[in-house]
Amino acid sequence: MHKRILVLLSVVALMVVMLAMSVAPAFAAWDVEGGQCRTGSTLVPVDPRLPGVVEKDSNGDLKVCSTL
Repeated sequence: MHKRILVLLSVVALMVVMLAMSVAPAFAAWDVEGGQCRTGSTLVPVDPRLPGVVEKDSNGDLKVCSTL
């Protein structure tokens, strides 16, 4: 009986660790001061006359992240 509980707790702990590792990159290294770009990128305004660039603007604020 005790072995079953130990195995169950081990499996649950492993699942929690795997879930945390898969979710963590989504919240890592966001640069709050320069907008919502990952560290190393800069938030730059987009010219609405450039449709190829505007398509990359996922939230419609006419700003995209650039590493230039």
